[in-house]
Order: sequence, then C-alpha cells, then structure tokens
Amino acid sequence: MKVAILVDGYNVIYSSPLLKRLLKKSAYRAQEGLIRLASNYFSMKGVEGYVIFDSYRRPCQDTEKEISTNLKIIFTGKGKTADSYIERFTCQYKSYYDYIYVVTADYSQRMTVVDKGVLLLSPQNFLGEVETCQKALTKKYSSIPPGSHLRVSDYLEDGVRKKLERIAKEEN
Repeated sequence: MKVAILVDGYNVIYSSPLLKRLLKKSAYRAQEGLIRLASNYFSMKGVEGYVIFDSYRRPCQDTEKEISTNLKIIFTGKGKTADSYIERFTCQYKSYYDYIYVVTADYSQRMTVVDKGVLLLSPQNFLGEVETCQKALTKKYSSIPPGSHLRVSDYLEDGVRKKLERIAKEEN
C-alpha cells in the first residue's frame, strides 16, 4: 500500500512545546528538530513523508531535499506557501497513492484537502503518533542486555535481512 504524509512544518512546530521553544532560539533548530522526529517516524512506519516549510519570501524556486528514502523536505519558493504546495501535491498525486494524509492546523487548508478526499491529521495527533513510535523504539532497543554487541543487522527490517542472508549464502 502506497501512503504519503504531508506535514505543514510550521503548523507542527507551533503545536509542539519543545519545537516552539527551539523556534525561539532559531528557526533552523526547530526545523531540524521536526525533521529528526519525522525521519524516525516515517522510517518506522515505512511511508513516504514530506515536510513542507513556508519560505515564500525567498527569491528562488521550490527546493526539495531528500533526507532519506522515506523523507523529503520542501522549502517553498517565492510567492508560494506550504498550503499551496500541499494542494498542488494532493491534486497531482492523488491517483498515485492509496492514501494521502495531510498534517495541518490550518482550517482553510483542511477544508480544501477534505474536498479532494485526502485524510486529515491534526498536528497534535501527529505528534502523539510520533511519540508512540519513539516509545516503541526506546522499548525495543533499551531491552538489549548490557555488554551485548549490536550488529547492523539488528536494525534491518526482516525482509531486508533475509535478502542479505540469501545473497551471503549464494556467494559462499
């Protein structure tokens, strides 16, 4: 199943006490904090994630940075907002994805994407999901006995691990 989650970056930052505190120090720190949280979440869920930041005052085109196979960061270009990027994306890719979720607190944005059959998630619910995933990761990896040695294969998904084991057997 092909799933995309579009996150209105500043909506989520302003909905998180931690990220809002980082924003008071620097926009870059708040963005970096959200990207770190989103990267872990999208990787664990195995979905494609897009975090969109308004930068409509910059005199350039949209900038897209691929952080990982699961996460792309978009900075909107001159005259464009995160909302306009999200609307364009949902129209353009609705038939490509089985589900598109939009994380936003913007009421008009929510009404626009609902009309397109897109699923909505509030920033608070998204942050709750992220926190649940973080707790699951912490529980999974904190249960490793002291003194044991972790291997890269301990972090691989089962399917990937099996493919690598099969390749190793074929080479021997």
